[in-house]
Amino acid sequence: MFRRRRRAALMVVALGLAGCAHGPGRGQDGSLRWRYRVEVPATLDRLRVEVCFPDKAPRRLKIDEDDAAAVAAVTEVSADKGTARLDREAATIVLGPLPPGACVRYSVATEALLEGSGSRLSARAGEVMSVDPRLVLWRPATLYFEADVALELALADGVTASVPWPATGENKFHLPVTALMWASQAVFGGLTTQTVEAAGATFSVAIVDQPRKLSAAGVEKWIATAAETVATLYGKFPVERMQVVVLPFPGGGGPVYFGMALRGGAVGATAGVERGCRPRVPREWVAIHEFLHHGMPFVQQADAWLSEGFVTYYTEILPTRRGFRSESAGWQALLDGFGRGRKGGTGQPLAQESREMHETHSYQRVYWSGAALALLADVGLRDGGGERSLDAAMRHLLRCCAHTPRVWTAEAALRELDAWAGSPVFTELATTWLPRAEFPELDAVYRRLGLDVINGEVKIRQSAPAAAVRRAIFARPSGRSAGP
Repeated sequence: MFRRRRRAALMVVALGLAGCAHGPGRGQDGSLRWRYRVEVPATLDRLRVEVCFPDKAPRRLKIDEDDAAAVAAVTEVSADKGTARLDREAATIVLGPLPPGACVRYSVATEALLEGSGSRLSARAGEVMSVDPRLVLWRPATLYFEADVALELALADGVTASVPWPATGENKFHLPVTALMWASQAVFGGLTTQTVEAAGATFSVAIVDQPRKLSAAGVEKWIATAAETVATLYGKFPVERMQVVVLPFPGGGGPVYFGMALRGGAVGATAGVERGCRPRVPREWVAIHEFLHHGMPFVQQADAWLSEGFVTYYTEILPTRRGFRSESAGWQALLDGFGRGRKGGTGQPLAQESREMHETHSYQRVYWSGAALALLADVGLRDGGGERSLDAAMRHLLRCCAHTPRVWTAEAALRELDAWAGSPVFTELATTWLPRAEFPELDAVYRRLGLDVINGEVKIRQSAPAAAVRRAIFARPSGRSAGP
């Protein structure tokens, strides 16, 4: 989310479950093992990168993003055993035949990169610099999921780093190939770091050292509360470890102004916190929202109605389950959101609104239409009795699909859910509402649940046909565990 109720756009790459991640079959660029070393000076004015190939070296290197500034920022290209040159027009580092063990070196001028790049993850604030690693780490043109990639950071005195990748030693990391393909954030400079243990997960928190009121204890309470809230859905937190970057922000629409969920190489989240405020725990919802994304598969941007919609639904459901507000206040929050969604958008069918969301800024329409479909699915599943509910469906998505190295379409995710449910309940909802410009119809569901809306305010009727379903939606699940 970027600004309020908006998630930053991520580069979408269609991946398979195994084998080749990019390109045709294994060929001359099919290197399977390489090592990065990145020098970060105190001035943060450039990054010096060395990439070595212990076995077979490729014939060319590239970056995953089509970013002209990232190409323009590269200088001093050389190889220690052979030749290397930058072809700026082709956005490729061309390598002469290199023997095993050869290394390629280049520099990245960070000022040029940050000024010209379109990446929202690349910026500088005082003595801190953030970059999207995809713009810095040039790699073989063909990637394979079985590639063995490592990185070592050489940090100048006084420079601290925050990266999302699994550590293998001090400033040494293993890089899944998604680190070179999906958005993530590497932050260098004056950072305060702390570790928060909560809900069975470890959060590596980095805070940009700028004036702020958020104390270390406040950070721990904020992150832990959000993590424990998400864990009420899954039994424990959806992942074992996460990078969290906190950016003091000069003003905005609330104490926590924006957030992003990131998946490149590992999972992460970024939150902008207003400098003069503290997050209003437990009412702060941005961290809950971003953390919830990591229990779902990586759904393509065009299908944001599913990924953002289902997460928005649970962003409102879970705080009520934890007792942070009453049942009537929880329903009021949902119905207020549905009202905003009904007023938003450009009047196009939901499928098109979702595809064009970042161009038309139809965030309310897309997020809350998806949340309305989540409610319809939840009620429909619970009406069938037994253990079926959207809670159980979300736990199934976590187990089967959330950590697969691929980008999912909504169609594929809904087929998976239909197979789990034993009926096409999810696909039928999508087929009914995606082609329509109207907001999903909820009045009949309100009546069955015993929700009367009078002058915009929710009144609960205890004697309603589906009163038990209504109460169950806000009831905390009983002790299930669905970890990674």
